[in-house]
Amino acid sequence: MRRLVLAAIVLAAAPARAEDALTILEVKLDRPTLHTAGIQVLISGDDNRNAQIRVRWRPAEGGTFHDGPPLFRVRPETVTARSVPAQLAGSIFDLAPGHTYEVELTVDDPDGGSETRTITVTTRALPAPPISPHPVAVTTADELRVALAAAQPGDVLELAAGTYAGSFALGASGTTDNPIVIRGAAAILDGENCDCNVLEISGSFVHVEQLTVKNAVRGIRFLGTGTTANVVSHVTIENVVHGIGSGVDQTDFTLCDNIVRGRLQWPLISTDDGAIHNDDQGIRVDGSGHVVCHNDISGFGDPMINFAEGGRAYDFYGNDIHEIYGDGTELDRAEGNVRLWGNRFTNVFTAISLQPIYGGPAYVLRNVALNVADEQLKLKSVGGTDEPSGVLIYHNSFVSPKLALNLQTPITQHAFVLNNNLFVGPTPPGGRVVDWTAADDGGEWDYNGYAPDGGFWFGTVAGTPRIFDSLAAAQAAGLEVHGKIASAPIFRSGGAPPASYTELVTPMQFDLDMATNVRDAGRVLPGINSADLGGPDLGAEELGCPSTSYGPRAVGREAFTIPVDCTFRDAPQPPPEGLDPTAPSSGGGCCGTSRDPRGTLVLVLLLVLRYVRQRAS
Repeated sequence: MRRLVLAAIVLAAAPARAEDALTILEVKLDRPTLHTAGIQVLISGDDNRNAQIRVRWRPAEGGTFHDGPPLFRVRPETVTARSVPAQLAGSIFDLAPGHTYEVELTVDDPDGGSETRTITVTTRALPAPPISPHPVAVTTADELRVALAAAQPGDVLELAAGTYAGSFALGASGTTDNPIVIRGAAAILDGENCDCNVLEISGSFVHVEQLTVKNAVRGIRFLGTGTTANVVSHVTIENVVHGIGSGVDQTDFTLCDNIVRGRLQWPLISTDDGAIHNDDQGIRVDGSGHVVCHNDISGFGDPMINFAEGGRAYDFYGNDIHEIYGDGTELDRAEGNVRLWGNRFTNVFTAISLQPIYGGPAYVLRNVALNVADEQLKLKSVGGTDEPSGVLIYHNSFVSPKLALNLQTPITQHAFVLNNNLFVGPTPPGGRVVDWTAADDGGEWDYNGYAPDGGFWFGTVAGTPRIFDSLAAAQAAGLEVHGKIASAPIFRSGGAPPASYTELVTPMQFDLDMATNVRDAGRVLPGINSADLGGPDLGAEELGCPSTSYGPRAVGREAFTIPVDCTFRDAPQPPPEGLDPTAPSSGGGCCGTSRDPRGTLVLVLLLVLRYVRQRAS
């Protein structure tokens, strides 16, 4: 016995294997965007995968450190379509455009290799006018063609009010400091129903602003491989099959605050006519570093997509997507640090497609969806072989007329997390509440809210479907241990699923009712929500945060956007009139101004009321 005890002591005291200690090979920064920064830490060792990397950040000039989301462990062995290195990767949210931040990366590894590294990241600045502008007055279609053919960096083509018939092309590029600008608040480029690109752009650093483009197969098309830093803002595009199109391997486009209208009418959906309009595209980009934000898009098969194989570090946020024949958005074929947050989907066939993700992380945060006809979250494959891996799905709200959560696929999903979401279906339930049929390799389900209670299929493990008659039965088996059946009324607005998806519903408010049990029921996620008096709310909307605003912002308000986490520091607010919207806030946050003291008082009062309510219960 003494020998056995001594052997046990020796084994317990033995040093960890060298292969289990994490070694940082390289810290890489993804292409910066306006409000986010993506980080990859390439590693070796850590064979037992028990190391973590925590993230803190603050403005480079100093101040309080804020927690960012811990880096996500990518699983290269689950990615077949691409070569993905061993790494931990992740994104920081709610940064201000054009500012530099100090970021601390702290490795915690029980086997050794713990260390802290400090890096700096700088976000991309908002698009700016030329430093040396050269105004070019344009009054006719012929003058426009001449001006486009002769355009030089710094030219600002000012289109007079009126209609410019035909198609137009620009082959030149601007520069970082002196983009070429095409502008005309009362000008209409009318393709007269041509099978053409109304406005075709082949260069880089081109800004298209405050125009109307209409009546063609394609509205605006960015041609050219590798072009960069093009902008479309405050443009209306209507009566087109495709709104804004892309070329190949393009980078750093900013496509924001536009209205884009296709030709498809609700309730026509993909299954009605053999999917012949699936590729009617609203806004399509191709590559990395793109920002597609605060657009109002309707009447397409694919309203908002990135067509790149292995795209990284792009953002879709603040968009109002409605009356959609196919997928509400596609992050398909993305590799990592892609981010979808704060979007609204209303009257869509399927909501969010992740078909597939190559390792991740792909973030799906604080989106809302009403009247989803079929599948809310499409974690699917390409050809049944290239399967999704590395999706983080937090704080979304779905209200659907058929199933609260539906996914029909035989493939395997790898390394995904669903936390703090809210899935609401019809009462009584349509068959099951959740019908998620895929095989599950490393998925995490917890802290989600559902309504009503009923049957649940939480994927298949080792060939066995995890099917339960109630949420309580799933919890008894160790699934959704902290999940909730949401008590009614769930939403302050009283919103509920329509009787059928064929109804054309108007957007609803997703703020939770004060009495529902899914308040304060969430998991604390650093950099996504923050510990407060009661805990995070389930779903997209958090008590005390500013009301979410979707779709185009006014000219001059482009620095204001939807925060991912507003509860732990100055919440972003629209800049008061007369203030510079690009100035950083005291917390370095996303919207350029500190919170009005009255807003802080309101938040404190709300949190005190929340605390009193919780103690009383």
